[in-house]
Amino acid sequence: MARSTTLVPLFLTLVLLAAPDARAELAVWNQEKVTAIADEVSQASQALLGALRRQPPRSVGQPGVREFWRLRDEVQAIVSSSRRLHNALSQGAGMEETYPIYRRLLRTARRADRDTRRIGLGKPVPEKIGATADAIRRIRPFYEEDPPL
Repeated sequence: MARSTTLVPLFLTLVLLAAPDARAELAVWNQEKVTAIADEVSQASQALLGALRRQPPRSVGQPGVREFWRLRDEVQAIVSSSRRLHNALSQGAGMEETYPIYRRLLRTARRADRDTRRIGLGKPVPEKIGATADAIRRIRPFYEEDPPL
C-alpha cells in the first residue's frame, strides 16, 4: 500500500510541471491531433474513474476518507471536462473556443492531485492516474506557451 501511495503524486509531476522537452512557445495548432489527444484524455479519465469506483469503500475514521470521496468527485469532473473538450474539438471548435474547457480540466487535475497525497490507493489506480496525467501533459503545448508550475 505504501508504494502505491508514493506513486500517486506522479500525477502532479506529470500534469503540473513542464516536461523536460517542453517548448517555450505554443505548438502549431493541429485540429486532428488535438482532438485525438483529447479523446485519449477522455478515455484515460474514464478508466481512472472506473478504477477508483472499484476501490474498497472508505469508512469514517480512516485517514484520507474525505480526500478519497473528493478525489472521486474531482475525477468525475475531469471525465466531464474531457468529454466536453473532445466533443467541442470534434465539432470543429478551435483553441480559443476550447481554452476555457481546457483550463477547467487542468484546475480540476490540480485539485485531484492535492487530494491524492493523503490517500493510499491500490492497483491499478496509480497507473490510471499516470495515463490520464500523460495525456493531459501532451495536450498542454497546444494551449500554453510556458506551462505554469
